[in-house]
Amino acid sequence: MAMASTSFMAAPGGWSSTLSSKLDKIDCSQVLSAVLKADKQFLGHIKMGVPAYNIEVNWIEDELNPAYIVAKVSTATAVTVASATYAAASLARILRKGMILKPNNQNYYMQLTASVTTEHTITAALYGSTTFASVTTATKCWIIAAPWSDVDAASNDSSVTRAKKKNFMQVFERAVEITQTRKNMSMEAIVDELQYQIKNRTLEVKREFDMSAIMGYARATASNTYSADHEWRTMAGVIQLIRDPDLDSTNEDTNVINTSGALTIGALNSILYKIYDAGGLDETADPIILVGPKQQRVIAAWEKELRRVEQGERQVGYYRDVFLSDMGVEIPVVLDRWCPDSMLVVVDRSRLWMRPMAGDNWHLEKMAKTGRNEKWQLSGQFTLELRNAEQCHGLLYGLT
Repeated sequence: MAMASTSFMAAPGGWSSTLSSKLDKIDCSQVLSAVLKADKQFLGHIKMGVPAYNIEVNWIEDELNPAYIVAKVSTATAVTVASATYAAASLARILRKGMILKPNNQNYYMQLTASVTTEHTITAALYGSTTFASVTTATKCWIIAAPWSDVDAASNDSSVTRAKKKNFMQVFERAVEITQTRKNMSMEAIVDELQYQIKNRTLEVKREFDMSAIMGYARATASNTYSADHEWRTMAGVIQLIRDPDLDSTNEDTNVINTSGALTIGALNSILYKIYDAGGLDETADPIILVGPKQQRVIAAWEKELRRVEQGERQVGYYRDVFLSDMGVEIPVVLDRWCPDSMLVVVDRSRLWMRPMAGDNWHLEKMAKTGRNEKWQLSGQFTLELRNAEQCHGLLYGLT
């Protein structure tokens, strides 16, 4: 039964020649389906942040210098320790004279004999093996030590330039209009029709916000300008912020995997490893695994044959709501009705906030009265702040 119908709310509702259209008595079971659609599981995991003061909400993210430098293809006598991935300014900040590097999975060490400002090829100063083993493009050369001489002056500042990230405010709104006649009619199981309709509209907005928090898409172009009227702006949800953290309409996909197949334990551990490798899942992390009902069924069926059943057990079925990753982190599984069937999202709750516009949090306001019609407006303006989207959150998509 459509409870938001304008004709229903505006009409007297007390006169009808047929019982089926007489609406002065309402059976609560008729609106059960509408209540079921009010699920908002993911919202319960989002903290309320500080108010914002503009329709474009900005926040600053600091980052540490990397623990490794990327190498290029090596020969038997030389290794190039930087590629086009790094600008000259970045190399000058990261690499300095005396620094000891160890290529990943190799048994030798290299020491820089000078500060580095461009691509740098090391041909000497080995520790360990006297022959360069195979180093391929994108091999990590870990920065093992960065010693400094007593007689040298202080090194150059190595601070990382702060990054500014953003999201847009979105207005959530519903209205309730009721006539004096309907407002004062006696309802079966409904004490106050106006309050009842306000509650239902509030549940609808919470459902909308839950969907927007997951699947919301910001209306911005490649030039970071609004593509439509500012009044119709929309906010980015966690999926867009993970794929396109700077909202420039170009996917970075740092911690994103296209599985193109069924969800497996290996695939989930792979995305968690990417997050860990990028610096996430640290001691301050509070991650969850967000899935829809179809992928939850897949997770519930994992290794179900390992479950021991005692004689006389009367419970049938499987359900798992915690995943133990290969890194030893226990991660709750959150089932949300509105999460896309083809996706699994890993969200660090310690770096996620819902931020209201200052003075425009969720509120109820009475509109000007027209004749005998009474109208109320429920509205609020919110956005999501997702910090370290490229390091601490992840996405699997293409799931079947």
